[in-house]
Amino acid sequence: MTAEKLSTRYDRGLEHDRLYDKALADFRVLVLDPRTRLASLRAFLEHELPLGRPYFVKVLFLETIARLLGQEWVADNCDFIDVTIGTSRLQAMAVSMSLDLREAERNVNAPGALILTPVGEQHTLMPHLIGLLFESLGWASQVLEPEASTPPVLERAVEAADIACIGWSNIRLATEFKTLVQNVRELRQGPRLPLVVGGAAALDSVDFLVGLGIDCICDSVYSAVKICESYYELERISQQARAAGRTAVVTHSGIDWLTP
Repeated sequence: MTAEKLSTRYDRGLEHDRLYDKALADFRVLVLDPRTRLASLRAFLEHELPLGRPYFVKVLFLETIARLLGQEWVADNCDFIDVTIGTSRLQAMAVSMSLDLREAERNVNAPGALILTPVGEQHTLMPHLIGLLFESLGWASQVLEPEASTPPVLERAVEAADIACIGWSNIRLATEFKTLVQNVRELRQGPRLPLVVGGAAALDSVDFLVGLGIDCICDSVYSAVKICESYYELERISQQARAAGRTAVVTHSGIDWLTP
């Protein structure tokens, strides 16, 4: 029950947790100040957040800051310079933290997540944050931006992935998004690769995405990663069942194992 409540709280966003009110306000000031060094922002995450929380909460903290900046932009409470400085700083934080996690001892058998965006997509902060969130939960991740998605690179990345997540924010890139999905499907030689999609354009294009065979549409990085974790675990159980000549069936009480 505690785990379920915590999961629900994280999915809603840390702005709904009063323990983070002061930290969110103070960090917003720091991240918008062009004189603030990256090391100072990293130190803030280490020492100013509530103690005893798992590492992935730091990633959700950055996501919350990004979402609050977006809300301020829509409400005309901050200008383009603020948004540009803030998002670039947050993305630099995500890249820096990701490098730290990759340099730590990793599980060679960890599942792999591929994070993509369509050609022309300029909003790449959330893809980097979702890649970092995967890594903080023990996955391997690869964020492949459009300019790096040459056919050989994309093919290797698709073949190595267990899950693919696509960030889509610009509604005018529907054709480019469709092309990316088709390329991923064509390049996958083994089992069908599950596709999870998020972003402002995705949430406004549900029928279009369903028509493309997208497996899941998410409204936050946390929900996307938790859904991917659940899918991967169910697929692992299914493979074990097939190897044992049995069938795994999901019920309200858990997993039932059936023998023919």
